[in-house]
Amino acid sequence: MKKKLLGKTGIEVSQLCFGGLTVGPLQANLPLEQGAAVMAHAFSNGINFVDTAELYQTYPYIRRAMAMSGQYDIVIASKTYAYEREQAKKSVEHARHALNRDVVDIFLLHEQESEHTVRGHYAAL
Repeated sequence: MKKKLLGKTGIEVSQLCFGGLTVGPLQANLPLEQGAAVMAHAFSNGINFVDTAELYQTYPYIRRAMAMSGQYDIVIASKTYAYEREQAKKSVEHARHALNRDVVDIFLLHEQESEHTVRGHYAAL
């Protein structure tokens, strides 16, 4: 699997990113072991980048997939809908705990599509 640097971050990611939403309760709603097995297969085949969000409820799938594949160097990008600083901090801490990680590699505000939505979430930055 080809890898690319993600902008100027120094983070190297696979050209393909696994969309975490697909296996969880908001889409395929796969049982944990089955969804994690799909992710683990992707990890074992060179995908090292996962996109998810607190809303998707897929942190347990990712955590289990890393354990199944033995690959813990997965780059995780997650998102929150938080409007306030404390809410955003709680979202980050929830992700860290649920994923059993010291850090979440990339953490974003979800669906910031305009200047208006950014202003509405400014305190969360």
